Amino acid sequence: MNPQGEITWTSENIYEDLCRKIETLVYMPGTKLSENELCNVYGVTRHVIRNAFSRLKQRRLLEVYPQRGSYVSLIDMEYIANLMYIRESVEQEAVFRIIRMEDRGEIILKLRQAIKAQKNVTPGTSYWEEFYEQDNLFHQTLLASVGKPDVMNLISGPYIHIRRWRNYEIRSEERMREIVTEHESVLTAIEEGNWEEARKQLHFHLDTINRCTKPLKEKEAQYFLIEK
Repeated sequence: MNPQGEITWTSENIYEDLCRKIETLVYMPGTKLSENELCNVYGVTRHVIRNAFSRLKQRRLLEVYPQRGSYVSLIDMEYIANLMYIRESVEQEAVFRIIRMEDRGEIILKLRQAIKAQKNVTPGTSYWEEFYEQDNLFHQTLLASVGKPDVMNLISGPYIHIRRWRNYEIRSEERMREIVTEHESVLTAIEEGNWEEARKQLHFHLDTINRCTKPLKEKEAQYFLIEK
């Protein structure tokens, strides 16, 4: 910040701010981003904006078309499906190891607390963000319980595409309630030590690409990359 307490925008923090806005759907897929407008928003030169754009393009968050402009990338379901395959494989292994433990009491308690926190999130201006945090906590508990709390950081760069898809998918309170129910089903199977059921319920919970893409595409096809 400068002496007046205002943010001094650099290419780095403009890039981070744009990443956050793309991830949280402030800028929906397909939105045109104007260099001139962003220069005014951040009080910087076009050179600074272009540096931020270059990094967004490298991260597959921005598409630049000569003579047409720069647009927030559309949701690429094939790419996200590959990332989700990695995520599910990791979490399935974590659940398998948890079920094999002789004492799962403390883990079950933490998972139950995370679900309770999700249920207690009340609608309001930060409802979406708070629910997202508690959803993360549930899944992070699974990984932390087997000594792998940071394993997903290995794909932290592209993981923003999963987060953007999840933010897109859970825009309704109805879907959020469904997620809580799905978490409860996973937890019940873990409590019972039923690996096959736990595997099935976790797969159902994470397989939103196949379950949710078609109806959403039918309603809002403009946000999705056309399949090749």
